[in-house]
Amino acid sequence: MGKHNGKARSAGGTKVGAALTRRHKMSPPAWQQSGLCSQGGATGGSFQGRHTTDMGTGMQSILERNDLDELMALAELADRDFTAERYQPIVVGTSAHSALAAEQSAAARAETESRSAHKLHIPRRPPWDASTSAEQLDAQEKASFLNWRRQLAVLEEEEGLYLTPFERNLEVWRQLWRVLERSDIVVQVVDARDPLLYFSEDLTGYALMLHPTKTSFVLLNKSDLLPEAVRATWADYFDSKGIKYGFWSAFVASEAQAKARHDAIAVGLEGPSATEVLRHFSQLLGLPPSGSSNGGSSRTKVLSTEELLGVLEDVAREAVEAADDDDPRKSDPSRRFMVGLVGYPNVGKSSTINAIFGAKKAAVAPTPGKTKHFQTLNVSSTVCLCDCPGLVFPRFAASKAEMVAAGVISIDRLTDVRAPVDVVAARCGQLQLEAVYGLQLRHPVAAIAQSGASQVSTSGSSGVSKTGSAAAVQQQQQLSAGALLLRALARARGWTASSGLPDEVRAGRQILKDYTTGKLLHCKLPPGSEPPGFAPVIAPLPGTVNSMLLQQGWQHHHQQQQQQPVARSTVSGSIAAEQQ
Repeated sequence: MGKHNGKARSAGGTKVGAALTRRHKMSPPAWQQSGLCSQGGATGGSFQGRHTTDMGTGMQSILERNDLDELMALAELADRDFTAERYQPIVVGTSAHSALAAEQSAAARAETESRSAHKLHIPRRPPWDASTSAEQLDAQEKASFLNWRRQLAVLEEEEGLYLTPFERNLEVWRQLWRVLERSDIVVQVVDARDPLLYFSEDLTGYALMLHPTKTSFVLLNKSDLLPEAVRATWADYFDSKGIKYGFWSAFVASEAQAKARHDAIAVGLEGPSATEVLRHFSQLLGLPPSGSSNGGSSRTKVLSTEELLGVLEDVAREAVEAADDDDPRKSDPSRRFMVGLVGYPNVGKSSTINAIFGAKKAAVAPTPGKTKHFQTLNVSSTVCLCDCPGLVFPRFAASKAEMVAAGVISIDRLTDVRAPVDVVAARCGQLQLEAVYGLQLRHPVAAIAQSGASQVSTSGSSGVSKTGSAAAVQQQQQLSAGALLLRALARARGWTASSGLPDEVRAGRQILKDYTTGKLLHCKLPPGSEPPGFAPVIAPLPGTVNSMLLQQGWQHHHQQQQQQPVARSTVSGSIAAEQQ
């Protein structure tokens, strides 16, 4: 045989790398093949995986589009074609929502929002029955969704209102429609730190339109971040509105299960007992070991996993029993109560499901006929969870920064961090920021005046130095509280951008993540409360939040307003001295 010259190999030979790539693309992952979010498969096993909503093809959540993409999306919904006319430019004007929102006073904007509140609703699914074909239903849904989008556009253009980013993908709303139709009750999972931001009253009304007994239940997740006094104020509010509610913490429930499981393994047991889980649950909430899991009255108790399942089952049973006698749900004794879970992204729906299944000894198989996107999960012989993909409802807002601070919009992709950090700094207060980050934050004017005085004293009576100090004072006064905090934190941590300046983007993302996870704490109070929110004066360490008193927050708020009447003077870093 001759020496191989590189041309003797067959051109059609097997390419191992390409074959593996094709096989990987063609075969779905193992967890999709089994239909489970766990690795145990349909045969059971340990719940090794973690639940997450399956966002398949066409299920990409879309909150914002540029003008061109928005035009093409609406054209596709309307089933129209557009032809560009060249050399005929027409100026139609520009949109200036942010400028308009800044110019309008808060009272005028609130009056306009109140007048147009009935127009701000979620899209409805068109009526259908068994005789409606798939093509007819698809066309009707697209037409109804397009009409809804146009109504919201009128609110923005003609009424001059500013809407928060909301879900613009029809496929995601279709999943919500199916969950509402299947469920006996609808559970809105909200962030307990600002429940009304995530609670949709229109969704409650839509559920009652589908069936008069389709009850709504508000599950206030992350309630471990609320003092017992704050939970009491929200309990009074929901009781006055006739809304069923429950306080819950998926994080505390999961941590208690993990700690109890670790202790059981250490002593050679197969699994933790319910008593040990409850003991760790109370410790994480800062309650006495011998106390119950509420830390107050039964209205304000933070529910454990078993208590939550019991409450949901009772509410669902009441809803089914309140239906008419000819309701087909009453004729099937083996039917499970269907509990629909709906909510914004990042409010803890998946964490809630993981905490519920973490208390079980084995994974539970999904119900037969599971649809492609929303998930049905059997929790017990009587309860089935129906999880909807997270979506953002349209609502009025003064700025996009509030949505970023709420964690609805992704923080990792954010580049403009000053406006959201301004919101966080104004809410949390100077003392809490100092305690959490170990910074010595001073009043901006006082810090600048001290810096200017030091510059003048070191340079004598030089007119140049006086001019420089005055320029520094003017520059610092133009910076907002968030900008001052960003620079102070970046310099304290040694975070520097490629330009040599403090890396404000990295510092801003860190602050926003700490705010969304609860390391920086601020809780909204019900409407009409004064002040409108509560922020502690110390670092909110785990186990210390429950015993915080609300009156201390009121006194702290009034003291801050007396000492710092200007909003941007809430925080400041020692920046002026560092610029010398």
